[in-house]
Amino acid sequence: MTSATLDPIDLSLPVWRDDPKQLQSALLAQVPTGVVLKADLARPADTLTVQLLLAARTAAKAKSTSFDVHDPSDAFRDGLRMLGLHDQILA
Repeated sequence: MTSATLDPIDLSLPVWRDDPKQLQSALLAQVPTGVVLKADLARPADTLTVQLLLAARTAAKAKSTSFDVHDPSDAFRDGLRMLGLHDQILA
């Protein structure tokens, strides 16, 4: 796998919830070099965000690039567990 070279996407920023299209664009931009997410202050992710993250992880895997979530907050982990997708996003 290649390592990511772009700045991490900070999931605590409200822009991602307010405009999921921007999150989609940011994730797609990182897929070729590896996706890096900062989730240390993230709240539980909404369903659309989790779907976008899962799609980005799948795309990164298909391109043999990395998908890394740095220091996920307890709330972020718990939200993924509630959706049954903890291992698919954080594994």
